[in-house]
Amino acid sequence: MNNLNFFDFNRKLIFLLMIAFYGGVNAQTCTPYTGQAMVSGTTYCIDGNYTSTTGVTIPNGATLIVKSGQFQVSGVQVMGTLEIGDGASVKSTGSIQIGVWGTQQNSKIKLGTKSFLSLTGSVTQDDPTFGGIFPGTTSVIEMGTNSVVEICGTYTQRSVTYPSVNYVGIPTGKAYCIAKADVSGSGGTAVISNDSQIVAIAMGNVIGLGAGGASFCGPNATSATCPSLWPNGLSDDKDSCGNAPTIIDNIDTFCTKPGATGTPDGFTKFGITIQQKNNAWPENVPNGFVAMEAKDKGFVITRVQHVSQTPQPGDAIANPKEGMLLYDLQDKCVKLYNGTEWKCVERGCND
Repeated sequence: MNNLNFFDFNRKLIFLLMIAFYGGVNAQTCTPYTGQAMVSGTTYCIDGNYTSTTGVTIPNGATLIVKSGQFQVSGVQVMGTLEIGDGASVKSTGSIQIGVWGTQQNSKIKLGTKSFLSLTGSVTQDDPTFGGIFPGTTSVIEMGTNSVVEICGTYTQRSVTYPSVNYVGIPTGKAYCIAKADVSGSGGTAVISNDSQIVAIAMGNVIGLGAGGASFCGPNATSATCPSLWPNGLSDDKDSCGNAPTIIDNIDTFCTKPGATGTPDGFTKFGITIQQKNNAWPENVPNGFVAMEAKDKGFVITRVQHVSQTPQPGDAIANPKEGMLLYDLQDKCVKLYNGTEWKCVERGCND
């Protein structure tokens, strides 16, 4: 019996050690980026506003994540991965190159929800496949829901075997890829995107690059030539740069619907007020459980540091329950747990 207990103890110990080992292996380490030279195999992070007075090179195998705030830089060469997190931004006063011709190495810029990339310089997307001779690698821009890429200089795409811009947001969303100067491609089968959620706007000439499946407005696009695609906040002036944050601020649409008619199922029986109570209140509030009112006070719900979209060990809420509501201090939004994920409560019709 003692031998059996000893065996069970060791089996549990081994199991716990395996959890600790794999947890350590899978935990993502992030090195704060402060202007140092980046090396392959390392993930760097910017959390908050940061300005670099020189150009930045992200080597193959390295990742730079702008988690929050704005990263201002004079130019970027992306041979690895540049990620712009939800609500974050990158603003460049120089040019950006994505990928290197014929290197057979992947590279990308990925934008999260309501993030933007805006630059006064040009963008060149090179082709690591050497014109398709070495297929299997790509140099792309991936755009999340309501994200914006605003290129105030020229845009050049060299790939003919894959689209240069992909949509990775929710299926019902959209993203804007805006080129204010001339656009050029390698001709033939070269296309900007195959995703209809990408709204591609070319305010200059377009040579050697097709629209593919993108929602396209151009060449020489103006708000008058495609009013249904033109985002609110985008200036018709091609020399006006820096419209991206205004576009994002205006990209949401309001959802208004008339209230449901008919006989209420019941009326509110319990109320909390700091005002002089009306005899009919809260009984005049239909279909409620608790009513609260004040003229100069707010209702503060539970505030926690952070909960991951998919619950993780170390989250502020260890065992969330379906329907739980809280305010996430890190992500700066009210979140609802639907039984599987924490989601920010956003304005919408909720149909």
